[in-house]
Amino acid sequence: MKRSLARMKVIVVLIAVAQAGILQAQVPGYEDLYDPFQVRNLNFEMDPGDWSAVKNDAGYTIVKPAYFWADDESKIIVSIKRKPNAAIGDKVALKIDINEYFDNLRWHGVKKLSLENGYDADAVTEGLAWFLHRQAAGTGPAGYKPPLAAWVNVSVNGQRLGMYANVEQIDKTFLRNRDQWVSGETWLYKQGEVGPSELKSGDGDSPILQTLNYSPFVSGGASPPADYITQFDNLIDMEQMLTVGAIEAFIGNYDGMLTKGKNFFFADYAPGAGPENGRRLYLPWDLDAVLGGSGTTSIYDSKGQKFDAYRQYITDVPYYRTQYNQIMLDLLNGSMSVQAYSDFLDQLELVLRDSIMADPDGKIGDVAGHFDSLLSWYSNRHANVLQQLADDMAAAAPTPTPEPSSIAILTIAALATLKKRRRASH
Repeated sequence: MKRSLARMKVIVVLIAVAQAGILQAQVPGYEDLYDPFQVRNLNFEMDPGDWSAVKNDAGYTIVKPAYFWADDESKIIVSIKRKPNAAIGDKVALKIDINEYFDNLRWHGVKKLSLENGYDADAVTEGLAWFLHRQAAGTGPAGYKPPLAAWVNVSVNGQRLGMYANVEQIDKTFLRNRDQWVSGETWLYKQGEVGPSELKSGDGDSPILQTLNYSPFVSGGASPPADYITQFDNLIDMEQMLTVGAIEAFIGNYDGMLTKGKNFFFADYAPGAGPENGRRLYLPWDLDAVLGGSGTTSIYDSKGQKFDAYRQYITDVPYYRTQYNQIMLDLLNGSMSVQAYSDFLDQLELVLRDSIMADPDGKIGDVAGHFDSLLSWYSNRHANVLQQLADDMAAAAPTPTPEPSSIAILTIAALATLKKRRRASH
């Protein structure tokens, strides 16, 4: 290594102007960064001692400088730290700060990168969970605009760590890229663990946070007022919130918003401001332990979780249960159909095959078999959830559901799609 990166913080000021010019030249388009059918090769070069410190950081607080570039691009200086996920050998989850040393600089339209190593399932599965949120984009009054994700290959000092899911970081830049940030009138919060939310952007507490100072928004808080449904509808985009909850329930995320009251972001606005005239927007985060198990878990209960106030005051209430069911049914009948998922997998397998086979972590041995199992799980889950919807809607309906119901027809179509792909793959 020709230059000691230990001196990097000393020289960053001297190259700031040149760095800015390089970065501006490397930003062809924000959407291209999260094209799921384009796998980028991301490279880092840093002092070996610094990399060892980051890689072995059990406290997830060590931040070190590194040169960073994608193939066919110039090097830039960023900071790198380990995310609080379990390691797979040397493959640790990473947070990259593009503007750590140069304020307001962006790389392909973003200031942060969140590189997920797929420690709980695998990087393909984690990325697919984000794909399902992408499929729901455009729903709701304001148009649901979830974080995007794609796949990348990561190398440090010439050593290939493997394939990662590159998940868009939710921050002020994220909101600005969606025209959802209003200066002086927006607050962005992260709900990591159960308990007080963390203010990420904005000054003081938002008016909405001050008003919704009861359960489920406050862990162990007072019961909601008698008119809480009216407050919810006035202060929250409930259609978007229920959309996030429906997708989390479908993918089996029992570490999320409606099940544990954790692992999500929300954006609050001043009265009349923002895309929803002052209403709160919810966004998912941390989709790692998903798309697994038997595929028969309930979309209505919290799997025995201790904290289920979101379900108690939202999806267990008939007014919101009806909306929740309809949102889930519309998704499964449209953008989250088995056919749409199967078509995506067919394309994705061809794109990711080489990266999977070259991944040193070795979690996916049989690529074709892995993709077949992903479709098999999805098709079975799709049919199971449709049946849950049919049962719940029939129990609430004043008259029996006509036969054959649209749900039954969807179930038959889902199973036919699965059989079609299996025949084509063998």
